Amino acid sequence: MLDGLNNSDLQSLQGDLDSLTPLDIKIEMFRQGDFDFIVEGIADNSEGDWKIGDFTRHHKQENALKILTDNVFNEFLYGGAAGGAKTWTGCCWLAFSAMAYADTNWFVARNELKDLLGSVMKTFYKVFKYHGITDYKFNAQKNFIEFPNGSVINLIEVKYKPADPMFEDLGSFEYTGGWIEEVGEIHQKAVSVLGTRIGRYNNSKYGLSRKLFMTCNPKRNWAKSMFYDKHMDKSLYQDNKKLLPNGRKRPQRIYLNCLVTENPFIEQEYIDSLYSKASEDKPTYERLFKGNWDYEDNPNQLCEQECIDNVFDNFHVKEGKTYITADIALEGSDLFVIFVWKGWKVVKVLTRQVTQSAQIVSDLNYLKDQYRVSATRIMIDGDGIGAMLKGQVRAKFFRNGGKVVKKGVYTSNYRNVSVQCLYYLAREIVNNDQMWIADENLTRDQKKRIKDELSQIIRVPNKQDFSKLDTKPKGEIKSDLGFSPDYLDCMKMRVWFDLSKELDLTVVYN
Repeated sequence: MLDGLNNSDLQSLQGDLDSLTPLDIKIEMFRQGDFDFIVEGIADNSEGDWKIGDFTRHHKQENALKILTDNVFNEFLYGGAAGGAKTWTGCCWLAFSAMAYADTNWFVARNELKDLLGSVMKTFYKVFKYHGITDYKFNAQKNFIEFPNGSVINLIEVKYKPADPMFEDLGSFEYTGGWIEEVGEIHQKAVSVLGTRIGRYNNSKYGLSRKLFMTCNPKRNWAKSMFYDKHMDKSLYQDNKKLLPNGRKRPQRIYLNCLVTENPFIEQEYIDSLYSKASEDKPTYERLFKGNWDYEDNPNQLCEQECIDNVFDNFHVKEGKTYITADIALEGSDLFVIFVWKGWKVVKVLTRQVTQSAQIVSDLNYLKDQYRVSATRIMIDGDGIGAMLKGQVRAKFFRNGGKVVKKGVYTSNYRNVSVQCLYYLAREIVNNDQMWIADENLTRDQKKRIKDELSQIIRVPNKQDFSKLDTKPKGEIKSDLGFSPDYLDCMKMRVWFDLSKELDLTVVYN
C-alpha cells in the first residue's frame, strides 16, 4: 500500500501517526467495533502478585458493547445482579460514543438527579481517569458533560411528578441515544417517552441506530415482564418479528444478564462481602448474587416469597364451598378474569383480553350453572366497569372503599375493606400455604403474573391517618408492573366470604 508514496508523503504519514495519542487510538478502535481496550485487563488476584493467566477479558461486557453499537436492537436491558460492571459499561459506551461522533446528543437518566450525581457521575470520573480522558467540561448548573467536538451527555431526572403524569417535559428534546440507570425505579411511561426521543439527532449522518440502554438489578416490575420473562420463554424474540398495528416495525428488544461471578475484574473482597451480606437474607442473595428476578427484598412485602411460589403446589388444600369472584374489564390493559373456587382451591381461571358486557354476563352465567354456584357466593368488582353489570347479574358487588368487616383480629384499623382483605390474604392464606391454584390450563405467563401480583401486597403508611393500616395503591402497582393486578383482585375478593356473610358494602340482586 505504501509503494506509491514518495518520501514527503511517508514523512507526512509518519507525522500523523506520531501525533496520535493513546486516546485517539481507543476512540478509533471503538468506532471500528474493537472493544479490547475496555473489556481486557488484569483479573483480580487476591495475593496481589501478577501472574501469567491473570490477563483476561469480560465476555459479557463485550457482548453488551456489541449490542450497544449494532444496527439490530433498539432497546437493551443489561444486568440482572450486582457487580456485573453495568455502570462502568454504560459510562464507557456514552463517553466513547460522544467522542467518536461529533455533534451528537446523549443522555443518562435516573429517577432522581442526586443519585446520578452521587453514583453515575463518580463512575464517569473513574472512566475518564482510567482511559486518559481529560478534555471535557462538566456543567454543574445544567448537568451535562460537553466534549470539544460538540457532543454532549445530559444527566436528566425522570422522577414521576403529579403535575406532569405523561412526562411531557421530556418530549421536547432530541437525542442520538441514551441510557437509563436502575430502570426498575423508573415509571414505564417515562421510559416509553424517552424511547421516542432517541434516534433523532445526527443518527443518519453516522449510520447509528436508535439505542435505549437500560440497566438494573432484578425487581418484580414492568421490566421483568417486558424483558426477563419474555427472554426466558423466548417470546421476546418472537415479539421482535411482529409488526405494530399501523404496520411499522416494533422496537427490537434484547435482554442480557451478567452476574458478579462473570466479572473477572471485580475484587474478590467485593464478592465475599456481597455473598456474606446476601447469605444472611435470602431475597437479597437470590436477587443480587444469583440474579433471580422472582424475589423481592422489600421488608414491607406481606406475602413471603417462598409461600408465593407454593400457591400452585399446595395439594393438601381441601375443597369446600364453591364461590366465584370476577374482576371486570371491557378493553385496554386490564383483563376480564373469573376465578372459580372450591374452598380455597381454585379449580377454574377464565381470562379474556378484550370482551363485551354481553360476553361477561354469558361467561358468569355459564360458570354459575356449570359449578352450581348460588348468587350469594358470587362476588364481582363493584367499582368502575363492574358497576355497569348491576341489574344484569345476580351477585354481590365488592366496593374497595367499603367499611371494614368486624371479624376477630382482622377488625384492626384498616383504611378500608380492600386493605383488610389483602392483609388477610397475605398473612392468613398465602403465608400459611392455604391457597391452591389448581387449574392445569394456566400458562407459564399467567402463573408468573399471579406471582408478581401477589408480591405487590406491600405495607405502606397511610398519608392521611398514620394510625390506619394501608397497602400499596392499585395505581402504583399498575405503574410498577406495567399491567393491572386483575388476578390479585379476584383473590382479594374471595377473602370477604371468610370475613363476613352480610354487610352494607354488598348488594344482592335476586
